[in-house]
Amino acid sequence: MPGTNLIVPVVLWGKHAPTHCISSVYLSRDQKTLVTGCYDGQICIWQVNPDSLKMTPRCLLVGHTAPVTCLSRASIIQDNNFIVSSSEAGEMCTWDLVDGKCRESVKLTQVHTNIQAYHMCNSEDLRLFCNGYYAEILIIDPFSLEILFSLSSKMNPDWISALHVLRPSSRKDDVVLAISITGTVKVWSLLGHENKQSEPIYENESKQIRCLNALSLNCCAYNQRTVLIVCAKYCQIYDAGDFSVLCSIQAPSGERWMSGDFLAPDRVLVWSTEGKGYLYKLPANKLRGRAINSSVPDHKGFHGPTVDHDSPVLYGILAHPDNKLLSCPPAMRFILTSVGGKQRRLLLRGDSAGVVLLWNVDDASMPVPNKVMSRAPIVTTSLEMAWAEMSPSPVGILDQLSHPDEPEIKLTASIYLLAANRLVVGREDGSIIIVNATHTVQLQLLHGNHQQLDDWPPHQLLLGHNGRVNCLLYPHHVHQRYDRAYLVSGGIDFAVCLWDLFSGALLHRFCVHAGEITQLIVPPHNCSPRIQKCICAVASDHSVTLLSLTERKCVTLASRHLFPVVTIKWRPADDFMVVGCSDGTVYVWQMETGHLDRVLNGMIAEEVLAACDDTSADELGGSISSGTDLQGLANPAVHFFRGLRHRNLTAMRAATQRGLAALHASERGSNAGPLAEPARARPPPLTIQGFRSNPADPESHILFFDIEGLIVELLSEEYSAMSPASLEAAGLITSEYMKVAALTQSASPDAAKKISDFFGRVKDKAGDMERLLKEKDKHGILAKMKEGAENMQTKIQAKAEQMKSQLDAKAIFLISETLSQDVFETSLDDDTDVYNNVNMMNALRKKKRLFENLFKRPKKMPKEEDVDSFNWEIIKAILPKLKKLPWDWILNMIRRAIRNRLGEY
Repeated sequence: MPGTNLIVPVVLWGKHAPTHCISSVYLSRDQKTLVTGCYDGQICIWQVNPDSLKMTPRCLLVGHTAPVTCLSRASIIQDNNFIVSSSEAGEMCTWDLVDGKCRESVKLTQVHTNIQAYHMCNSEDLRLFCNGYYAEILIIDPFSLEILFSLSSKMNPDWISALHVLRPSSRKDDVVLAISITGTVKVWSLLGHENKQSEPIYENESKQIRCLNALSLNCCAYNQRTVLIVCAKYCQIYDAGDFSVLCSIQAPSGERWMSGDFLAPDRVLVWSTEGKGYLYKLPANKLRGRAINSSVPDHKGFHGPTVDHDSPVLYGILAHPDNKLLSCPPAMRFILTSVGGKQRRLLLRGDSAGVVLLWNVDDASMPVPNKVMSRAPIVTTSLEMAWAEMSPSPVGILDQLSHPDEPEIKLTASIYLLAANRLVVGREDGSIIIVNATHTVQLQLLHGNHQQLDDWPPHQLLLGHNGRVNCLLYPHHVHQRYDRAYLVSGGIDFAVCLWDLFSGALLHRFCVHAGEITQLIVPPHNCSPRIQKCICAVASDHSVTLLSLTERKCVTLASRHLFPVVTIKWRPADDFMVVGCSDGTVYVWQMETGHLDRVLNGMIAEEVLAACDDTSADELGGSISSGTDLQGLANPAVHFFRGLRHRNLTAMRAATQRGLAALHASERGSNAGPLAEPARARPPPLTIQGFRSNPADPESHILFFDIEGLIVELLSEEYSAMSPASLEAAGLITSEYMKVAALTQSASPDAAKKISDFFGRVKDKAGDMERLLKEKDKHGILAKMKEGAENMQTKIQAKAEQMKSQLDAKAIFLISETLSQDVFETSLDDDTDVYNNVNMMNALRKKKRLFENLFKRPKKMPKEEDVDSFNWEIIKAILPKLKKLPWDWILNMIRRAIRNRLGEY
């Protein structure tokens, strides 16, 4: 269930701007918002001034796990500020540009390389036409991200490399023009009533042309008879009627074409991988269509002299004067917008350095004879330039430790210890800083005298790594079975270090891996006792280890993986650790012995990983999906014989226990009552989460302030300083509440834990007794014993008088008589304090000695109905009076009466 609390995030970016290697760009039609996607999966939203085109970064959207390849508008309404993004992992998201929220997300098996938003006939809003690494063209709703229908190929089906959707001027239907990677041009006609239930939609016509691996396809908006197809080494102009080549443009030496578009019927703009835009004028005698003057017989240009050249002429270059070498091809886009009724043509570029460049193509749209013009961008900006313009610069979480005269040490890993309110930060030089989280946040965000102190707040320094600290782990925060003093760190020096959090001592140094440590994981709580004391470490040499923190040695070394490890799943019931690699291979390891059980590929590997997720969901209260081959993995018999074959005693013992537990579970059934529902935990007022947009960046930090938690914390501190009389005068507390609080609350965590454990044990025992009573009642054994407390007491008393040899009945009568008349009546009196009344304590001691004499082994075994009635009456009488009775004494009585004496039979 998602939280409903108000969370306010505050980001401490640090002095360095995040890396933003741009992979896709988009500019809204109103020229007020620029969107850039990067190779690390983030999306940056920039605020743009429509007049000056000055750009200011506004927010960073995090949601994709792979490079963002496509950005497109989502609505035809100009005020509807939504965009759709797609990544190389098949993820699609719909974002709200106003508040930055992700409205819808989906993960498809198809990976898109191009998305065109188009308003179809008979459609209320836009539709997304997608092509990529698949043989169809998918038409997707931009808000639900649902596939509405698809266009299939009957002739030479292959991946579609480029497409263009248009509506011919003389027709009412829509035409989809596409080309496959093998050079087959296909044409579909759409009437607007297509849907999922309709029959497969195949192409109306197709033709093979000599154009392999096309990068883009664009039809001229001014002359629909002309088509521009761009390949890496050349771009060609085709006649849309018969797809004959009209003219061709070769790529400059050392460059490769990326895409292009039409500026006019006889002018094109083509850009290359070097980030340059080239303006060409096409030969008029080669073009066809009524938009070309030389093609119309009635025009005077048709009868004029022929042009002495038949190839396009370069008349302008759009380039950056710096001409810096780029690490990857930039993302570029031609934009045609309208401002104040006047059209504006822009060329937008985002490169690997995060620099955004903007050219005004209108300044160089008119060719000058025998002259090539060069135009510089009119706008240049980047995140680094925005960071440099800020005064003061953005703060970091540990800026107090950096000195202007010394080189800055980057933060590489961090973890927030909620219980201790400490922030542990690993740095690039191998050191680990432990500082009070509240103090360091106060130093960065609040002004005061503390900012004048040199060594405030005090911090602890841990030295043990020879190089960058990659990851940190506090196992006790994940599960309480670990020692609260243990802190684990992994570094670039191939070592895993175990620290004492309180003393700062290096307890042990694990040197097992042959590569830098990339991740530290805690195994599930239901593993074998030996594995429960271990942590899992993943290294860059493709190895995975289980390191015992108590034995201070490596328990399991899994190092036969041929590719990097990307995921780790667990099957604790089978003693399996499932390792998934980047090539899709899955390795199944036995945790106790380190034996490689099997290596899986393909669909079986995916099913095994999915089964591990289902098992985890079942442990959290979900349900295991019905599998086929994976059911054998959880079979105790199969696991027992596997352990016998490998001489794994722990696995054999675990299989036996699982088999017996399964038998008992089938007999008992599952009947979880309302007591099994966990209580709602109040979130902490402050949570600190480290993040980075690129592995090479220093770590930034997000502070999550929970408003409800802050209010509760502040009120608790205020009320704790007030006296009980002041609280009662203010109407915040009563005397009766103080009595109950004195019994149920304690300043000692151990005492509070004992109290909660006692309540849990009593509730469990009451639930078991109630369930047993219901089961007995199904068979009619205790039907007569539910008529009421008075009838039950009368029957037990009569049976005790008639059968004096059965001491159990007499004990039941005395216990019920004594407790009901003396102890319970006294406890219900509000004016009597149980703990301060000396006479009452003496009476309780006498009752205790009396019960000890009564609870001796009887000569005869009590009957079944007597035993059940005794257990039920004891629990039934104790539960409503828990807050008033001495708990330890009641618990001892329950144990003595039920477990010790009755358990002997």
